Amino acid sequence: MDPIRSYLKDIKSIPLLTAKEEIDLATRIKKGDLKAKRQMTLSNLRLVINIAKRYSHLGVPLLDLVEEGNLGLMKAVVKYNPKKGFRFSTYGAWWIRQYITRAIANQGKTVRIPVYMTELISKFKRITEELAQKLGRKPTAMEIARRMRLPVERIERLQELVTAAQATSLETPVGEEGETEMIDLLEDENAKSPQEDISRFLQHERIEALLQKMSERERRVLVLRYGLDDGVSRTLGETAKHFGITRERVRQIEVVAIRKLRVLIAAEEAQQAAMGNLPTPISPPKPKTEAPAQKKPSKLNGKPRK
Repeated sequence: MDPIRSYLKDIKSIPLLTAKEEIDLATRIKKGDLKAKRQMTLSNLRLVINIAKRYSHLGVPLLDLVEEGNLGLMKAVVKYNPKKGFRFSTYGAWWIRQYITRAIANQGKTVRIPVYMTELISKFKRITEELAQKLGRKPTAMEIARRMRLPVERIERLQELVTAAQATSLETPVGEEGETEMIDLLEDENAKSPQEDISRFLQHERIEALLQKMSERERRVLVLRYGLDDGVSRTLGETAKHFGITRERVRQIEVVAIRKLRVLIAAEEAQQAAMGNLPTPISPPKPKTEAPAQKKPSKLNGKPRK
């Protein structure tokens, strides 16, 4: 049986936690209760799988990503404080992503992008540029889809891969002007992407307070697009369907909301700095020397198996 399927089968029977149970376990964990720590960890293993799958297209083995995500999960279990007002999945998702993305960054140039994906992205960029010149504006997903003869949903995904923080190719332009490549972001730990901006402030455990300063729609768009509630990021199409608006409108709201969030983050961090209360930098996990063998990820009897 496929290792991941076997692993999922093993953890499927582990019940998810209610908010009340999370608070109880977190309280016991702070007192050194190892049984509570194990229960909190096991109950959130599926969260690791859901997040790891979103990075599997980068060429790193999914089992490898799950192992790294489990390390992040264990870190989150120890540090989680329910008194800050949000569910464990919100806090834990950031730590899981942190460990996964740092592991990918540490592998750097060893990441291999499938040839077909590289060619598809190249074609997408070329056609997008051609249509932009012809139309005198940025083409819509529908216009690109017609030209490439692909489903709109697939074009939408390509747009996200090329323009957002989850770009698949190390040579894919990212950023508002497309002047930076993903490899630059991987090599520069100080680079900021929209998702990094959001995740970075989760480290301060104050994002809920900032989101309350936005409009309800802006807040909900960010929550859905970046998985701030459950760790599962929604596509433009899924978010648009939720609100009953177009994908392009969701994109516009997201851009405005991210800009507002950046301003709020900068103001908050300036205030924290003035008070001498800067967060401690997070050290990345050690890079793996080789890909793991085909085996089930450990159920965390101490640490995931290497």
